[in-house]
Amino acid sequence: MIQIDDAGSGSFVGGTCIGIYRPETNEYFFEIIPVELYNKENFKKKLYLDAVVNIVEEAFKALNVHRNETVEICRGYMFEKLRLWLDANGYCWYRTQISGRVQEIVEQNFMLYTIRLGVPEAYIKYTKYPFHFHKLLRWVFADYDKRISLCKTGWQSWAKYEGIHCDVCDDVMNFSHIFCLKCGKYIKKGSKIKTLRFVSNKEHFVYLHSDC
Repeated sequence: MIQIDDAGSGSFVGGTCIGIYRPETNEYFFEIIPVELYNKENFKKKLYLDAVVNIVEEAFKALNVHRNETVEICRGYMFEKLRLWLDANGYCWYRTQISGRVQEIVEQNFMLYTIRLGVPEAYIKYTKYPFHFHKLLRWVFADYDKRISLCKTGWQSWAKYEGIHCDVCDDVMNFSHIFCLKCGKYIKKGSKIKTLRFVSNKEHFVYLHSDC
């Protein structure tokens, strides 16, 4: 059996991880859809759906997938074109709720990918909703010019907040266990900081070292 799942399609930061797994042999193949396919121009063309097909085709060759193997696909919209490709190539497939080992692997790989992009590990590991849109906005605005290119800017939800204004003021850190969202290092209580304030779904504050 072959299982196919995705992770990150709902994350504003980064592309999307596509994972292909054969549970009987614990073989796994994954690839990241480049975030560039989610910019304004490419997102309208849905080029990310073509990328899914290309990734799965490559995975099937690498794993030597036979047409008599059952293929399970996540129910998400990411696999619209893949279903057509599977039909055209004679594979037996069905949509289902993907869970278990393959889901864990795909989500773990996406998390490691976002950490490599620069999102602090503590910011996504120890929170209930690590890839919530407005939570990630705080990380993006902490170093906007460098980070906006890492985001799915073709999203309609981003168009709503694209022109958002950030207020910046000098302040002193009054809390413990807060880290700078620009450099990722902890901010010492009582030290001088810069505070960024913006309003999206609610009022948000971003804390940075004074020299970051």
